[in-house]
Amino acid sequence: MKARKSATRSAAKSTTGRQRASGRPVAPWSCPDCGGQVTNHRHVRCDQCIYADPRQSAELRGRRGAAIATRKKAQQQWTDTHQVESCDPEYFHREILPGLAKVTLAEIMAATGISKAFASQVRAGKFTPHVSTWPAIGRLIG
Repeated sequence: MKARKSATRSAAKSTTGRQRASGRPVAPWSCPDCGGQVTNHRHVRCDQCIYADPRQSAELRGRRGAAIATRKKAQQQWTDTHQVESCDPEYFHREILPGLAKVTLAEIMAATGISKAFASQVRAGKFTPHVSTWPAIGRLIG
């Protein structure tokens, strides 16, 4: 990711004009696995390496997509039935986030149902979880 961001920044600073395909810059990086050209600006690896990865099978991608859609629907239903405007993100960062430093990722995962990776990012303050999880997190920190 750092190499891709660095290449994108240096390309943006370049004085030479770049060709654009459908309004997006041409991908200035190569696949870290095989060295092939990455044609999709949102991907890190080339299409061949992505499809060769067993974690990227159509079945698994479909299950991941279904799980994400289910989670988004549940969040939307919660938002529709609660007063979200009363939930201030600054409150989370001020009152809840400091207490998460002493809570394990496993406890956060069990209380909220979020993944370990997202729990780590929440605890580090990189992301604010959906307001529906705040009461459960609040109970963890006391």
